[in-house]
Amino acid sequence: MTRLTLAVRLFLAALPPVTRRAWGWDLTTGILAGCYQGCVWTFVLRIARADLGATDRQMAFIMVAPAAGYIFATVWARQMEGRAKLPFVYWTWMVARGAFLLTPLLSSREQFVALVCLTPLIFSVSTPAYTAVMKDIYPDAVRGRCMSIVRVAAQGVALAVALLAGRVLDAGVGFRAMFFVGGVFGVLSAWSFSRVPVSETQPSTEPRVSTFAFLRDTVGILGRNAGYRWFCASVFVYGFGNLVASTIYPIYLVDRFHVSNTQVANLQNIGALVTIAGFFVWGSFLDRRGPLLTVLLCVAIVCIQPVCYALAGNMTLIYVAAAAGGLAMSGIDIGYLNTTLLFAEPGRAAQYQALHSSLFGIRGTIAPFCAIPLMQAIGPRSAFWLALAIMVAGVALQVLSNLHYRRSTTARAMRPV
Repeated sequence: MTRLTLAVRLFLAALPPVTRRAWGWDLTTGILAGCYQGCVWTFVLRIARADLGATDRQMAFIMVAPAAGYIFATVWARQMEGRAKLPFVYWTWMVARGAFLLTPLLSSREQFVALVCLTPLIFSVSTPAYTAVMKDIYPDAVRGRCMSIVRVAAQGVALAVALLAGRVLDAGVGFRAMFFVGGVFGVLSAWSFSRVPVSETQPSTEPRVSTFAFLRDTVGILGRNAGYRWFCASVFVYGFGNLVASTIYPIYLVDRFHVSNTQVANLQNIGALVTIAGFFVWGSFLDRRGPLLTVLLCVAIVCIQPVCYALAGNMTLIYVAAAAGGLAMSGIDIGYLNTTLLFAEPGRAAQYQALHSSLFGIRGTIAPFCAIPLMQAIGPRSAFWLALAIMVAGVALQVLSNLHYRRSTTARAMRPV
């Protein structure tokens, strides 16, 4: 650990001062966001199902909400064109995360579900702008490692907070008080990110196109950019299967294993510990080998999860699934964003991210509502195997995406100058 700490310090010391300052505020934001995550989102699904008796349909709505807002990502990107991106991020975070300050006022299951669904819808507005900010503050050669270190800190804090919060909840403290505390940390994380130094945005001299023309141009990226088209196709198919399985996971845990808040926290912490290790691995790997290979390996690892759930007779394999998910999601977190930046044309990172997010919104809105009737028709275990088959098809498309990128890169390199 001493050598690792020294390596991190030397890496950060070599960064330009403005990058190091931006990283410092990004790190602070990550720590505060980790507190928010550990207090709130670790327990949302378990509380909804076990404590409040949320129906299968309500659980599906909760799973859909984080994706539904992204359907409109292209519209948000259009509104950000030629404007400073940072305010779109921190004001959105302020409202979305601060909404949990209202938790003590909740008096019914329906209100809880409505709040939990509303906050990610609002949060989704920030995604295209966040991608542009990451492009602005971190040079390409070090972005993977800078983002990874921030996420290591965030996951470490989330782990510790979830460990404590789970035991506090099981000791009798109501979730309303816990979620209120999480909302405070959420607001502070938004304020912290507002301090990140970014380049001054120059007003655009080009005439602003209509929203319809912008949408048409954004969709046209799939026709113009073959590499990005393959990447989006693979992520869409893999992600659809993963979302089908992920919708069933919390229902299965409560109905089959009757998990407690402490067990949920333990699952969260196993995933978080492996995620922390994964960020150290994937950040360096991404900077050396590129985001496409990073994503390919990670989506293959995620396929371990539905296998574990399908075969689990007790919680042992569920813990293995949590570890696999933690390892993979750390690479996917930074891999998706950096793949988008890899393919994006200069100055169009937010638009490319908007397209990626919109596709996520489409599959994320449809998949959970397919998952529930599928689970009811064939049972959760069979549904896990079907979800796995879809995910493997997505991995195969990811292989094709990598091969296409390598061929196109080789062809460009061989062209005469």
